[in-house]
Amino acid sequence: MTGPRRTARAGIAVRITVAAAVLAAVLLTGGALLVRAALHSSQMAATQQLAEAQASQIIDATRQNVLLSGAFGSLPYELVRSDGVVVAASPDLAETDGPVFPTPASDATQAAGEVWSATITGGPLSGRTLTAVSSTLRATSIPGFAQGEIPGSPVADVESTTYRAYVLVSTTAADRAVATIDPYLWAGVVVIVALMATTAALTAKRSLRPVDRMRRAAEAISGAPGGARLAVPDTDDELRALATTLNAMLERIDDAAIRQERFVADAAHELRSPITSLITAVEVARAHPGVVPAERTLAHVHLEARRLEQLAGDLLELSAAGRATHPDDRRSGVHEVLRDAVAHAPARSPRVEIRTGELVGHDAAEVRIGSRELSRVFGNLLDNAVRHARTLVETRVDVDAVGVRIEIANDGEPIPGVDLARIFEPFVRLDDSRARETGGTGLGLSIAREIVSRAGGTLTVASTSSRTAFTVDLPAAAAS
Repeated sequence: MTGPRRTARAGIAVRITVAAAVLAAVLLTGGALLVRAALHSSQMAATQQLAEAQASQIIDATRQNVLLSGAFGSLPYELVRSDGVVVAASPDLAETDGPVFPTPASDATQAAGEVWSATITGGPLSGRTLTAVSSTLRATSIPGFAQGEIPGSPVADVESTTYRAYVLVSTTAADRAVATIDPYLWAGVVVIVALMATTAALTAKRSLRPVDRMRRAAEAISGAPGGARLAVPDTDDELRALATTLNAMLERIDDAAIRQERFVADAAHELRSPITSLITAVEVARAHPGVVPAERTLAHVHLEARRLEQLAGDLLELSAAGRATHPDDRRSGVHEVLRDAVAHAPARSPRVEIRTGELVGHDAAEVRIGSRELSRVFGNLLDNAVRHARTLVETRVDVDAVGVRIEIANDGEPIPGVDLARIFEPFVRLDDSRARETGGTGLGLSIAREIVSRAGGTLTVASTSSRTAFTVDLPAAAAS
């Protein structure tokens, strides 16, 4: 048993650790990707600003009639004239055949910051589709244009000539920036995930220590009533509630075990008396035939056998009442069942009168309990009342919207206060010799209370010097 339990406990800690690690990895990876994307986007924005500035510088140089050649600035560029001539280009674009980007129209307006896209067909950037920022200049803005002194080869119509500088918004700087932080970024993700997994593992193991202590304490608890209990943690959390609940469960188990032991002992004691009487009668008849008349012996055997039959029946009835797990779905009319029970009440003493008291409320009260079970409750209470009454047994029924109260009282000897709490326990007889003579088994009140309790009601007793009353409270059956 220990091995599987430890495996289960370790499994919980491992699952918590794995869940924490996976969650941390997902969140941190997502965060790292967002950081990379933000850095790349920021660097590309900076590169575009740089490209716009470089395009303006190229146009300014062209306006000053400066003929550019080779590299200019940090980004690849191309200066194209409206007649299709590539006036100047950076080495990355110089190997292409003709202009990479569109030739400006001869009547294009001077503008800056326009964005273009093209696929490079030659050189080291061949095959890549790149974006460029442009700046446009009309040749008429160049000093000396009237004399034809403009950058590049001569043109026939200077006034219709336009220059446009394209500067590539290269991803090189952005890629380099991301590549620079990648080792630190992913190393940080791995380290943080490892730290969070370790923290989760330590926290889970620490949190499960009280559970392990409770498990060991539970294994050490003996099956005997009144054994040890689980230690309740000082912390006000779920583990404290669990320990308290388990201790309460152990108390209930102990109480049930004690009641069961007492019940078995009492049942054995009750069975032993008639069995002993039967054996004695048979042994006397066998040892001294003719001394005791056979009819007398048979009558005695019959009486004790009936006592055994009644005791066995009551034990079965009590067991059946205790096994019920929910209120009966059947309905019974309280007044009809009570009238039948009164009519069949055993007249154990000719001096005892059973008087039906007043009815408070309407007479159609129904309770959610079978008529047989309700009749058994009333029969047991009436039997007990007649057995102990001097001259009178009274019944009374009160009905309201919530429930039904039935009271069965007698004018017999009062019940001592110390006995009121145990009168419903099995085999309890407050006057043992008298009860045996009149045939009681000591189970009638226990059976009645068990049936009433399973129906959602209560059975209580109150006793004064002149009156002892048993009160049954049952919830009224809801109207269909």
